[in-house]
This record gives sequence, C-alpha cells and structure tokens, in this order.
Amino acid sequence: MPQQDFVRFLTAARGSTAMVASYGPRNLPQLVFHAKNDGYDFTAEDVAAVVGKLEANVILNKDGDAFDGSSRLWREMWGRFHLDYLVECCVSRHTDAELRALVTGDAT
Repeated sequence: MPQQDFVRFLTAARGSTAMVASYGPRNLPQLVFHAKNDGYDFTAEDVAAVVGKLEANVILNKDGDAFDGSSRLWREMWGRFHLDYLVECCVSRHTDAELRALVTGDAT
C-alpha cells in the first residue's frame, strides 16, 4: 500500500535527523524518486493524501483548533523545509499506531 509506505518513510525520518537533513531540501518529485531508490514505494498523490490527514488530525484532534488560517499548526511551517516541518510538527505528535490508523482507517 503506497500510503502506508509513505507512513513507513515518515516513521523512519522521525527517528533520523540524517534522513530529514538528506531529504529535507528536495522538492516533491526528487523526494519520491530518491525514496524509491531507498526502498519506499509511494507517489506524490500518496504524499498529499497522508500529509492532509496528518495536518487535519493535528489541527482538529490534537490541538482542537479550527481548520483555517488561524490554526497554530500553520505558523509552525514558516521558514522550514516541508519535510522538517512535517516530521517535527505532525509526525512526532503521533504514535506509530496513530500513524497507521490514519491511512488504514483502523481506529484501534
């Protein structure tokens, strides 16, 4: 499952500052291409789907904010590479089980 593979990539990045530093400056097509070379299989569409779910979960469930420009999460992304923001501000706030549940729909 490609979305699950992107979650696997994010979980690995959460535990590796070297991985975030290596992938962080890359644009989306470069990230997808190089991730495939490192054994991950996901598309730009899979990335967008997972990121949307992660951000929505942080904004609505973790922070209890409105899903609009006033959300605390949006301010966290300014001046950062997107992967760094994603790992530090979204992925790090989820357990492995929560991350898996976001893409599988399994709330357990």
